[in-house]
Amino acid sequence: MKYSYNWLQSHIEDPLPSAEVLKETIIFHAFEVEGVEVTATDTIFDIKILPDRAGDCLSHYGMAREIAGLLDLNF
Repeated sequence: MKYSYNWLQSHIEDPLPSAEVLKETIIFHAFEVEGVEVTATDTIFDIKILPDRAGDCLSHYGMAREIAGLLDLNF
């Protein structure tokens, strides 16, 4: 599923780390990042969600909650 860096940030109070650091954090702690697309105004992550995590991570809200937990950020 594709996730927008800006949309993820809109759900998290604290600033997110750079897109590269966020990608590495997701890869080493949660999911496989299949691709990253940088546009003029946003970065789009293509993240492979495992079937057992589909119920809580197949939305920007759920992925933001997962990221906030991994990085100890205020959700």
